[in-house]
Amino acid sequence: MIQFSFNRFGKMARWSLVNDKSYYVRTFLQMLVVLTLVFLFFTMEGNGTIIHDEKGYTRDHYMPCLFVTLYVFIITFVIGPSLMFYSMRGKHDRQTQLMLPASNLEKYLMRYSTWILLVPILLLAFFAADLIQYVVNWLVGRDYPTFATTHFLFDERMVGWRTRTLEDLSRDGGFNHYFTAMWLHSVYALGATFFRSRKFNALFTTIVIIMGLMGFIWLFGGGSKQVAASSSYTVDYVIWSALTVLNFWLSYKLFCRTQVIGKYVNV
Repeated sequence: MIQFSFNRFGKMARWSLVNDKSYYVRTFLQMLVVLTLVFLFFTMEGNGTIIHDEKGYTRDHYMPCLFVTLYVFIITFVIGPSLMFYSMRGKHDRQTQLMLPASNLEKYLMRYSTWILLVPILLLAFFAADLIQYVVNWLVGRDYPTFATTHFLFDERMVGWRTRTLEDLSRDGGFNHYFTAMWLHSVYALGATFFRSRKFNALFTTIVIIMGLMGFIWLFGGGSKQVAASSSYTVDYVIWSALTVLNFWLSYKLFCRTQVIGKYVNV
C-alpha cells in the first residue's frame, strides 16, 4: 500500500471530522465559557494591569484578557499532541481506527492534526467571548467599552509591547524558546502514543518531563551552566531539532504498534 495518498487521506479526514464533531463542539463551548468569564472578570471587576507610559500610570483591563488568551494558545500548541486520542472512547473506537482503509502514516497524521483543528476553534471562541464582554460592558454602562481584539491590534501601548517582545526574541539565543517548545511538543506526541490513557496523557507526560528535568539537574548540577555558556547556539538548535525528530519518529513507531487490548502503555 502507498503510505500516503491525498485522495485517501481526504476521505479519512472527512470521516474523522464527522465522527469527532461532538468533541470539537464541546471544546468550543468549554473555551467560550472560560474565556467569557475571564474577560468579564477583568473588564468589570478586575484591577487590570498597571502600565507606565509618557501619560503616567494607567490601568489596562484588557491586557490580562490578552495574556490569558495567549497562554491558552501556547499551552494548546505545547501539549496539543497529547489530545490525539481524546475524542476516542474505549476499545470500539480503537478497533474502528485499526480497520480504516488507510495507511498508518495517514492515520497518524490525522490523529496528530487534532490539535491543529483546535486552533481555529479557539480563535472562534476568543472572538465570541470578546463580543460578549463588549455587549455586557455596554449594557451595564461601562465607560468606553472596546473589543480586546482592536485593543491588541491598534492600541499604542500594545503595539509598543509587541515590538519590544519581538526585539527580545530576536536577540542571540532568543530562538531557544521556540526550539524548546517544539521539543516539548514532540515529547507530548510521544507520550500520547506511549500511554494508553486518552484523558491523562498530558498529565503522565508532564510528570515524566518533570522527573527527567530533576534527574538532569541532579546528575549535572552546576556544570550545566558552563556547558550551556560554552556551546554555540547553532549546535543547540541542531541538538533540539534532532531530539524533536527522534521523538516524532518514536511516536509514529509506537502508534503503529497500538493494540486494541492493553493496560497502561503501548509497548
